[in-house]
Amino acid sequence: MHVTLEHARAFDALARTGTLQAAARELHKSHTSVLHALGALEEQTELNLLDRRGYRLKLTGAGQRVLEHCRRLLASERALVLACTEMRTGWEPSLRVVFDGIVSSAPILEAVGALVKEGAATRISVSGEFLGGVEAAFERDEADLMITVLPPRREGLVGKRLPPIRAFLVAHRSHALARSRGALDRTALAAHVLLDVRGGDPRLELPTQGIEPRGVISLADFEAKKRALVAGIGFGWIPEHVAERELAKKELRVLRFEGGSEHVFHPRLYHRPGARLGRAAKRVVDALG
Repeated sequence: MHVTLEHARAFDALARTGTLQAAARELHKSHTSVLHALGALEEQTELNLLDRRGYRLKLTGAGQRVLEHCRRLLASERALVLACTEMRTGWEPSLRVVFDGIVSSAPILEAVGALVKEGAATRISVSGEFLGGVEAAFERDEADLMITVLPPRREGLVGKRLPPIRAFLVAHRSHALARSRGALDRTALAAHVLLDVRGGDPRLELPTQGIEPRGVISLADFEAKKRALVAGIGFGWIPEHVAERELAKKELRVLRFEGGSEHVFHPRLYHRPGARLGRAAKRVVDALG
């Protein structure tokens, strides 16, 4: 049996993209060449790897098992390319970093900026996600580093603790909750609109968890959430570094909630076990503390 990297790449691309056309675009190949590679893989394995009865090609049970081995083959190729590039230049070919949007991007961008100015040969990709979307992107995009405030679902990742992030439960100074003289209970908060980012996550274990507010508005990011808070639309949690100016001016006021008005997030930086961090990755890790 002679299975090539070309066969493995075509099979992996089809499994991820779902169609021959999309796989061909990703591989910068013609539709015919991808189809030929898949046919050759079935011929070499002497197995039916694809179910062709429906509108879209689907992997058979045998196809799923062969795909696992193809992906191991591709992972070995990437490891070889990485090792050779590092031996030639001292820099890894690429570095993918995904981080939670609650974390300040400033130190990340500062570290990346220093690498760019230095002329590092590494191709760097940095993307921001939120909550569970961070780990999903880490797995989907095969990122090298992940910064998240949630405990990862995947076991065995190597983690490093980063500086904590303080967040406060706030509302605009004109909001009814901010004008209340006594301590607020859960019933008082439930009478108002809660602002959050991308729907929240119970793993955050916020003091307000379980409250069923009058309404919930989910924003795209914390800057949008801050604008909504300043507009007096509702109440919600905001990281200190995002609203430092508004808190100092008391434009946003910390609510006196009996369950707690402050919450500390403990972000961690993760990479895969056994993964050898390259020169650029080490620089980013060191810069983040």
